[in-house]
Amino acid sequence: MSQKVELTNGGWAILRDPASVSVKLRRPVEKALLVIARSQAKNVLLAPSEVAANIDPSTIDQFYELNDLLIVALVESWSFEKEINLENVLQLSGEDYKTLQEVTAPAINLLLPNFGFSNNPKAQAPLSEQ
Repeated sequence: MSQKVELTNGGWAILRDPASVSVKLRRPVEKALLVIARSQAKNVLLAPSEVAANIDPSTIDQFYELNDLLIVALVESWSFEKEINLENVLQLSGEDYKTLQEVTAPAINLLLPNFGFSNNPKAQAPLSEQ
């Protein structure tokens, strides 16, 4: 199910269903999130009020990159004549970027692999028994 997002000056973007995002577009999002998780592992034991004080500028850049990758992964088409890629996402107006960031960010959980246990008996059996 796609979603149309209204942008400034009559512009628009069509978002693809997160379930339909290709592996090619998912993998960079997964990698970016892993980089952030590794860099923030030291902050896990800190109080929430201390976390912001311990984020370095490179981590902020990593969050920006994650946002950009989410936009590229989830925007199926847009009213701009340019291709949807990282470089062109950075050419968006601040308003349009913020709008796309707000509507794509919640989908991150739907793009990540599920490493949890499955209730499927075949999934739990050793490979030699399948």
